[in-house]
Amino acid sequence: MVIQRIRIAWTGRGRGAAEATVRGRLPDAFPLPDSDGSGEVLVHDIWMREADGYVPSEEFRAHSDLAEVDWLSLKREPSGAIRVERRPVWAAYPVIRRTIYLGTLATGQSARHRANFRLSGYSMTWTYHDWAVNIAHEAPQSTMFLGRRYSFERDDRVSLYGKPSRR
Repeated sequence: MVIQRIRIAWTGRGRGAAEATVRGRLPDAFPLPDSDGSGEVLVHDIWMREADGYVPSEEFRAHSDLAEVDWLSLKREPSGAIRVERRPVWAAYPVIRRTIYLGTLATGQSARHRANFRLSGYSMTWTYHDWAVNIAHEAPQSTMFLGRRYSFERDDRVSLYGKPSRR
């Protein structure tokens, strides 16, 4: 299983239309780093932060067990397919205190999940996050998420600024 999570983060300074246009042009898929393919789950995490000019920083980890991915619940079904659920993001708006079923992937299938959050943490200022999560139940290939047609997609993005969503 291969997972690529792309996280974009900005502050209140980045809320304007010009800044939103910049974020809208950022990629929602990247080539995978080289890997020997070992591990049951490969996770490619990419951050693009306003504070860094949205220059990508990345981390690539191999996990030997599905349960090691702490922000997703991955469970192997008797058929060999993998059930994928997103765990709650506790300190975020919108407040969702339950796991969200994203789908069950048979071998060769893929999915994309989109979500966004507003976080305050211990400060009084908001930080905004937009996620694109690409998941494939297959062996890793460098360009596997670039221009891909997914078996299914789920978009859970909402208006983070208190306005009705325009989707």
